[in-house]
Amino acid sequence: MNQPTCFSKTLTAAGAVLLLLPTLSWAQPKPERVIQQLDTDGDKLVSYEEFQLPRHRGGDRFEAADADGDGNISRAEMEAKLASQIEEMTARAIERFEATDLDGDGFVTPEEIKRSAFDAMDANDDGYISADELSAAHRKKQEQHRHRPQG
Repeated sequence: MNQPTCFSKTLTAAGAVLLLLPTLSWAQPKPERVIQQLDTDGDKLVSYEEFQLPRHRGGDRFEAADADGDGNISRAEMEAKLASQIEEMTARAIERFEATDLDGDGFVTPEEIKRSAFDAMDANDDGYISADELSAAHRKKQEQHRHRPQG
């Protein structure tokens, strides 16, 4: 099996697993709150001077990409950072694929996706998903999202 086919199947299966879990609404700050935080002169508008780029969880993306610390991002630095992110995403996707390929045959079926998602939420292995288990699965997914490298 060549790399592009394997890679696309990995991403497809991993994406399918994620799609099975209920979508979570990641808390976004309300526009009014953002304006209030940035508006230093109290006119309820944000001027260019008041405007600040958002800082992301896990550190500043600009500083992370500026590998040589010269205060600028070169094309080579951007490409290196992108390559690193692709490697990390690929490794996570492969882990999810392998965990979902329950029979180890190199294919992920709809039944394996359903079984993996169900088993991940059925924490006490009683064959049922309770409201507590569903809430715990949502919290775990939120926590994973918060700690995902932003780089």
